Amino acid sequence: MIEKLAINIELFFNDLNTLANKKKLSDLDRVIICHSLLGFSRQEIANIVKLFDQKIRDRLTNNIYPRIAELMCVDQEEIAGNWVKIINFLLNPQKGYKLNPAPQLNSDNFQGSFGRQIFLYPPNQEIVKYQIEGTHFYQQGLYYQAFQCFVMAWNKERKIYGIGNPEVLIYINNCLIEYKKSLLQDKGIKIYTLAVIVPFFHNQGHVAAEILRGIAQIQLQVNLPSFEKISLGTEINLDDIKPSVLLTLICRHIALQILIVNEPNNLYAPYNQTAEKLADLAPQLNLIAIIGHYSSEMTKNALYFYARKGLVLVNSSSTSNELSDLSVGESLSFFRLTTQDSINAKKMADYLNKKVSNQIPKKVAIIYNQNSTYSTSYRNSLKKYLEQDKERFVFIEECSYLSENYYQVEKYLKNIRQDDVNIIIIIPDGGIEPLSLDNAGLISRLNLNNCLIAGSATFYHDNVLHWIHEQNQCHSMNQNQRQIIACIPWHWHSQENGCDSSNSIGQSFCQIGAQLWGTENLTWRSATAFDSVLIILKILEEYQSQVSQCLLTHMNQYFKEKRKHVKGVTGLIQFERSGDRLNPPAEIVAVKWDEEQQKWKWKI
Repeated sequence: MIEKLAINIELFFNDLNTLANKKKLSDLDRVIICHSLLGFSRQEIANIVKLFDQKIRDRLTNNIYPRIAELMCVDQEEIAGNWVKIINFLLNPQKGYKLNPAPQLNSDNFQGSFGRQIFLYPPNQEIVKYQIEGTHFYQQGLYYQAFQCFVMAWNKERKIYGIGNPEVLIYINNCLIEYKKSLLQDKGIKIYTLAVIVPFFHNQGHVAAEILRGIAQIQLQVNLPSFEKISLGTEINLDDIKPSVLLTLICRHIALQILIVNEPNNLYAPYNQTAEKLADLAPQLNLIAIIGHYSSEMTKNALYFYARKGLVLVNSSSTSNELSDLSVGESLSFFRLTTQDSINAKKMADYLNKKVSNQIPKKVAIIYNQNSTYSTSYRNSLKKYLEQDKERFVFIEECSYLSENYYQVEKYLKNIRQDDVNIIIIIPDGGIEPLSLDNAGLISRLNLNNCLIAGSATFYHDNVLHWIHEQNQCHSMNQNQRQIIACIPWHWHSQENGCDSSNSIGQSFCQIGAQLWGTENLTWRSATAFDSVLIILKILEEYQSQVSQCLLTHMNQYFKEKRKHVKGVTGLIQFERSGDRLNPPAEIVAVKWDEEQQKWKWKI
């Protein structure tokens, strides 16, 4: 039934069994119903089950037809032998038996999932079992069962590890929307579909998880009021996913479905196959907009495909200056939430200038990946600002091959150590080449005194904390002798937009995030991802955009022509015509020892 007719036959059997004064269906009854729905005659069914034809006739007349007639609220004579009428009853979407399995999305060059595939696996195999079982039910269109499996996985992971899995929370929301789609629509709740593209293969999935926390959190905040409107909580216990504090966002009459797409981040592919496939699928999936991509290289290549299909790309993490100079068509599709390299680099340069004021000239080493447009862009911007004061900064030979052989990078680091370098600027790429971030860890082995290590936003990872911990088992390291800093758009303890700031949205973001993911597990990648969805919600509220092309038009009119703004987690959000954000945020953070928690942390 599931494969050939897309009918939830288990639900049908369950409803037939709950009728008053009726014994439960026997296995034989179930077999007869299934084969009858598939078009088999009584004689054919009798041959299959090896019984007399009269036996099949008796079961139909005395047990099966009366049940179905009662369920359909008709006389038995109307449906006896009329399996076409019974099938039409079951296929009526209003009856709840018609399944709508999500389309098969996976191919050699594309991986996308509403709930059919798991990308983030925890070490615990019991949790993985729940996850996989949930995907199997989702594939069949059995959304209630899929929901129950995903909730089990969600609760088990929070119990064991103290942190929720954002991918699973997104699938939970998707299941509930599919399960109650007709009722949501009957109540006037509009269902919108967004795609979010994340690099699951970069840094063991940590980057993807950070982004998805922001996406899952705003999806939940949008959907819970809509679930309440249809009284879903009276049927399904939502306490496992419902935060005790919930800030109502802009839109109150919509529900968000999220398509999660894996970004291979393949720098050397001739073009972005993920973007091409997603753009082609957009009409079939009713995509209203896309959140992504992570790296600047992938974003630049993807815009060609989205612009041609009238799709909006809201970017939360790509910072290359190249994205500030797009063609007219591409800039209409582009909205960047994060801070471009020219502004990040200026913030870092100002900090370094202040740090070395009235001191002897400092030797500066720059380590980056010349194959990355982002890494090169940041390097060029920062060097331009620092070279304006040549009396303070002396540049020694650079390392432009951060992504290459381990021993080459190690050799360079030994050389700069002998050269008594004072400042190391390290700019890993956005995961386009796998060795870049791993090689960045070599700086922890230098153990240099009086050396400042400054990194870009891609340097902001827990990996850095692990490296420092390995090299400094005792926390007695003098922070004045060696400091590790980075420039990022947002931090949990940001004085302007963090948990203790005057920004109420930032406060709520941290309060709800602490309940879902644990304290301080939301990063700048989570915050900009959250705000990426927030600006789309504003336009949906303002214009009730129905399709992607309308959303593109309305976003350009609202943000770029009228220059209106939205208050988000990362502060005031406004845009230039290029798609760049006006006055984007930038924060300097440093690695410091937390005495209370007894571990290294990124702090303001």
